[in-house]
Amino acid sequence: MVQDLQGSEDPAPVIPHDYQGGYDYIPAYRFHCHSTKTNTINTFTNSNGNVIAWFSGGSCGFKKGNRSSYEAGYQCAVRMFQIIQGVAEEEEKNSPNNIRIDLFFKGFGQGREALFKALTTEQGELVRTRVCSITDRTPLKIGGTRAKKTKRR
Repeated sequence: MVQDLQGSEDPAPVIPHDYQGGYDYIPAYRFHCHSTKTNTINTFTNSNGNVIAWFSGGSCGFKKGNRSSYEAGYQCAVRMFQIIQGVAEEEEKNSPNNIRIDLFFKGFGQGREALFKALTTEQGELVRTRVCSITDRTPLKIGGTRAKKTKRR
């Protein structure tokens, strides 16, 4: 919802289902990077949240402990860039505008840093120009319940 200075709220703009394209609307796709200490999962969705493509360390051919490696996160990012470029080319046929990508990070694994580095390389150049926002959705525990006691060894 958009709120102006007087405090009245305007509803968000509604895009009709039969919209034919034009210069006033650019679809926003979402690129989610969920990076944990054991795996990296990259998901590319459309503006409605429907999955277009996803890659994980295991789907890129890495097994067991290697799924959490930096290289696995980098390969997931590069493969996703190829999908995004294909979607962008299809979208440009329908309308002359480029697509927008909202980038969401979750977690503190090595795949997060690998995605950042992949965006700065020449492989990520076409995707980097389309990224309009970067959001960190990592859940942080503030207070909360008491942690379990640590194991004695």
